[in-house]
Amino acid sequence: QPSEVIGTTIIVDDHVYAIIGQDPEHGDGLGMLSCLNADGKPVWTFKDVGRSISTLSVADGLVYAAEYDGDLHCLDAKTGEQYWVHETQARIRGSTLVADGKVFLPTEDGELHVLAAGKEKKELGQIEFDAQIYSSPVVANDTLFIATMTHLYAIKSK
Repeated sequence: QPSEVIGTTIIVDDHVYAIIGQDPEHGDGLGMLSCLNADGKPVWTFKDVGRSISTLSVADGLVYAAEYDGDLHCLDAKTGEQYWVHETQARIRGSTLVADGKVFLPTEDGELHVLAAGKEKKELGQIEFDAQIYSSPVVANDTLFIATMTHLYAIKSK
């Protein structure tokens, strides 16, 4: 089966970022993360990533890429150099959210992994919910919203 772009393509500072994936029914497989100039010329390609159905996050010169098999990659947005990988041991259908110096990563097992945003991998914690999380976290009005398969949670900052 051919791969395709499923997550939304991101444009930041005249660079286009895209990751390829495939319908989850096809399971794991090879993926690829690409960065192009706005005119379509390749800047870099990262092939040490599996299929993804998530949208990338790009913040402070870093790209956060979640792959379907449960890994989160942090790469340099200009060079494609990988800084770290975080393994969740669970499928990832939603996308990452970068907010308040943190990376929020939802999993199909109903976990929200929280890591420090940055070149150094630092796990800040994990929140367990009652059901699977297929959607992406959202932040608005100093509140983090998480939708599981059964409930919508609003977590207000102090």
